[in-house]
Amino acid sequence: MSKKIHQHLLNVSKEHCPSLEKIIKQNGIINITVPKNLEIFDCLAQTVVEQQVSYKAAQAIWKNIKDATHQANINLIDYFDDSNINKIKNNGLSKNKIKAILGAKKAIQNGDISYSIISNMDYPEYKKTITQLWGFGDWSAEMIAIFYLGKTDIWSEKDLILNRGIHELCKNSKLDPDTLLTLVNPYQSYLAMHIWKNKD
Repeated sequence: MSKKIHQHLLNVSKEHCPSLEKIIKQNGIINITVPKNLEIFDCLAQTVVEQQVSYKAAQAIWKNIKDATHQANINLIDYFDDSNINKIKNNGLSKNKIKAILGAKKAIQNGDISYSIISNMDYPEYKKTITQLWGFGDWSAEMIAIFYLGKTDIWSEKDLILNRGIHELCKNSKLDPDTLLTLVNPYQSYLAMHIWKNKD
């Protein structure tokens, strides 16, 4: 499937956007790898950690959190408890991000959210479900859709790197961003992956 998608993107870019064709050739075939057996809480928590910070900063904070859970020999969902708030702050998380993660934990424990529930929803319903969680906006829902659910047709307008990247690509062609996204449909997630990799 990835080869077929790669060829589709190459065909579109060759005809309409040479600067994108160059990036795709440099990057090669890209796969969206969905982690197996990842707990939904872990996914939601990591998504919150990665909000509005640099990738390197998010990775460092996430490592601190994972190291703390290993040292305490407990699952991530058990680590996020009111009794551990100060420890979690010391890991690098802000008060609001802790609040968002604890809210996600409550939703999971109440049975409002599970992998089975969100994976069987249509996209508008899924997005509404995620964004109803405190501290989860469109960007969070889109990242979860790509990296946890493996959706191929997701584009995040709120992602600064993607927004800047697609405008740079279109500046050198006769396309506008909406037209380019329509041309690559239903593989917008792969276009996003190519832009992220190019900007990394």
